[in-house]
Amino acid sequence: MEDYRARNAGRLRLDRRVAIRLVEGRLAEQEVELERLRAEVRTLRVEQSRVRASRDAGASSSAQPVGGDLAAGGVATLQVQVEALRLNLSRMEGRMTTFQDSARDAEAEKIRAIEARVQAIADLEFLKNRVLKKRREQ
Repeated sequence: MEDYRARNAGRLRLDRRVAIRLVEGRLAEQEVELERLRAEVRTLRVEQSRVRASRDAGASSSAQPVGGDLAAGGVATLQVQVEALRLNLSRMEGRMTTFQDSARDAEAEKIRAIEARVQAIADLEFLKNRVLKKRREQ
């Protein structure tokens, strides 16, 4: 019985380790995606600043370039892209939080299941010892 318990406990630990590695892998993927989005937002902000600086330099000049409307349109496009990326970033952060919560819940559930299995094994061990004691008494 102890041999069974040792084998079973090892398998339970292995199952838990595999589940934890899977959760950690998915979390790492989410973090990579989040960093990619942050880098893209930074790039767009730099581009937006550059376009604004270029537009401001053109506005201070007495002769407004013909492409001024084009630059303003470019800034508007960049602003829309930045807002879209911020929204996407916010959604990703929300999904990461949800994922972390569900991973935490899954981990707690696995721990409860392992504890229940350990308790069942202990109960079986107790019953086995009781039956063996009664057989010896007979």
